[in-house]
Amino acid sequence: MFRFLVSKSDCNDSQNQISVDLATIAKKARASSGVKSMNPAGFVFHESRVGSTLVANSLTAMNPAANRVYSESNPINSALKTDNTQLFRDVVYLMGLTNSAEENNMFFKVSSIGSKKISLVREAFPTAPWVFVYRDPVQTMMSHLDPRKVGSRSGRIQAVCTRARRHPEQDLIDLVVEQGRTVEEISDHEFCAAHLASLCQSALNELKKSNTGRAVEYDGLIDKLLDDIIPNHFGVPVDMESRQRIMEVSKTYSKARGDNDADWVEDSAKKEEHSTEEIRNASELFLSKSYSELQKYSD
Repeated sequence: MFRFLVSKSDCNDSQNQISVDLATIAKKARASSGVKSMNPAGFVFHESRVGSTLVANSLTAMNPAANRVYSESNPINSALKTDNTQLFRDVVYLMGLTNSAEENNMFFKVSSIGSKKISLVREAFPTAPWVFVYRDPVQTMMSHLDPRKVGSRSGRIQAVCTRARRHPEQDLIDLVVEQGRTVEEISDHEFCAAHLASLCQSALNELKKSNTGRAVEYDGLIDKLLDDIIPNHFGVPVDMESRQRIMEVSKTYSKARGDNDADWVEDSAKKEEHSTEEIRNASELFLSKSYSELQKYSD
């Protein structure tokens, strides 16, 4: 994750920070002779808690010398929020600068909320391939709201998918209204499902207009990466050494760090088993339709 890079670099220390005009720096860099910047080889969007970190780790592991992978980086998140296409291009250009002859492929795993900005990414880089990673609705909801793990405060569930409860975006409000409900009256479980559905619907809107995007379901993710997505969609060859590296990294819990590496264990069946009626009902109400639609774009 990008935040780990920042913490190691001491860039959070104000004494190590300077302010410059980004457009000026990008213009000067482009005008300099001998400067190499990698074009994006692919963008990874996702529903959240659906295996996207495994995708990023696999892209890194397959060839660390040739591949640079940014995972949910603040510069990209900030640039997307501006809705400024040229600013986004400049940020990507500067993040792609390299003096390595081996480094050729740059990938971006975007924060889940960035799925609502796929149109801007496509406008900035119309030929760049991209994927949207998604998962079975109940399993995704359990990753967010597993009653054995999730906390609460003042009677409200504290989870990533419920953060926008007080200030929901219009597309989420519209999804709720389509069901004859209001945001104020739905439960936290339903709000979570509606939030996830808004991400899926944003991706679907772009998949319907794009020939550079693919929907990738969580089940069998590694095989899909090895046999199709990386070599055919991203256009990066996967040799036997790269394949072995990806297989090795797939055995480790994707968000583990340093000495805390833990073996990855398939948990889909357990998520289904431990799901509550509230989670199943909310998933059916808000996520079942987009899930079925995404499956049409997975081949």
